[in-house]
Amino acid sequence: MKRPRKKYKTPFFFDRTVPRDLYFKVQRRLNLLGYGAVWQPRSAVKGKDRDLREILDYCQARGIRILVTFSKHLEIPREYSDKIKLIRLKGGRHKTVNKIISLLFNELRREKN
Repeated sequence: MKRPRKKYKTPFFFDRTVPRDLYFKVQRRLNLLGYGAVWQPRSAVKGKDRDLREILDYCQARGIRILVTFSKHLEIPREYSDKIKLIRLKGGRHKTVNKIISLLFNELRREKN
């Protein structure tokens, strides 16, 4: 008999501007905390030419509340702004995982209050 798999809460969506190695480092740390994340190239909305509204519909349907990106030009439309928050990462791939985790959970906490 197989051991039951852990069901992680997945409130975070990383778009394709986030590098693979950084995403996997953050995801590993989130899994230790009981959370998970979705990366766009490994999701159902993969593809370079995906519309932002399609990605936001995907996030909304799965209960994902935070979109993480390195893009400076990305803006969330008004109809999604109260449901999904945007976090822009700065500093490139050399930003530490702990700082990224703290940004994610600060935004999650701020949203709950």
